[in-house]
Amino acid sequence: MYAARERVEDYRSRLLSLTQDQMRSILDILRKTVLMLEMISKDTEYKKIEEAYHEILKADEVAKNWRRLVEKEVSDIGAILTNREDFIRLVNCIDKVADISEGVAFRIISLYKSKMKIDKDVLSEVLKLGDLVLQTVTKLREALLAVTLNSETFYQKVKETEEHERKVDDMYRNIDLTILMTDMKVGQLLLIREIVSMLEDIADKAEEAAENLRVLSFVIL
Repeated sequence: MYAARERVEDYRSRLLSLTQDQMRSILDILRKTVLMLEMISKDTEYKKIEEAYHEILKADEVAKNWRRLVEKEVSDIGAILTNREDFIRLVNCIDKVADISEGVAFRIISLYKSKMKIDKDVLSEVLKLGDLVLQTVTKLREALLAVTLNSETFYQKVKETEEHERKVDDMYRNIDLTILMTDMKVGQLLLIREIVSMLEDIADKAEEAAENLRVLSFVIL
């Protein structure tokens, strides 16, 4: 029979494994969202863009099922896991990345359906921002994978997540200013600004999740 400490370590390992599965699904959602940006920059036919959006909705439900499973496991484990609230904060923060990504994808669909001419230079910059946000979330996933393996690698990946988030902030400010200086119609301008703002929010959530993960690491590493 396992000692109490060994059981707790097993519980943490199980919860981290489930959270890594959740993270994998969420990264898939964000990849597809950035792909949608690339599609509209290349004037891809609407059917393919719509298919990508439906794939995002399916992946979002998969990610939410992982989050619910973590919440159930935490509830079942009970008070023996003293840092259970840290796990809940982590999975909820990661889940917000999926929510915002789905929101971006919906607005991309709306932008395409509006039939308004999209400024190609602006769209190119938005795509660069999307790629950088994807890199930020990828660094978060790498930190999550490293948390039980190597403390040096883990803290390096957390640092890289934070560095990428700052790069996203700088790029976001420049793109927002560029958008405001264009002659796009008001409706299109507002929609584009909302997309870039939400992309920046995703990077913020990735940094927040990295900090939550750092707190968890104190009892894991």
